[in-house]
Amino acid sequence: MNKFAPAGSGPCVKQTVIATVIALDGERFVATNHCMNPQTSCPRAGMRTGAGYELCKSVCQQPAHAEVNAVAFAGEAAQGATLYLEGHTYACESCKSAARAAGVLEIVIGAPPLAGSTTGDDK
Repeated sequence: MNKFAPAGSGPCVKQTVIATVIALDGERFVATNHCMNPQTSCPRAGMRTGAGYELCKSVCQQPAHAEVNAVAFAGEAAQGATLYLEGHTYACESCKSAARAAGVLEIVIGAPPLAGSTTGDDK
């Protein structure tokens, strides 16, 4: 399994989201919604879900959402892959668009199947 976490980055204080791209050959690429300027309190506190994402970039210096980070990390291996999303209940339109553009066939909300299993029933 390949994990992406740049040196000096830290977790999102509001919600850690983990995206796992599982390539057709089974290789896994895992990324989060890490921040390059982690905060002790979220600048989006009190806002409705999906609002204030610009603060993630301007204040927390979050390069991208977990889905975009995982797809970029996977590179060409994202073609035909499945993306699993943990820690959130949906993928925003920008993330869905980035995944489609990279060739990801499906986004599944929930933990990926255990390595080596063929279905998610083995969890």
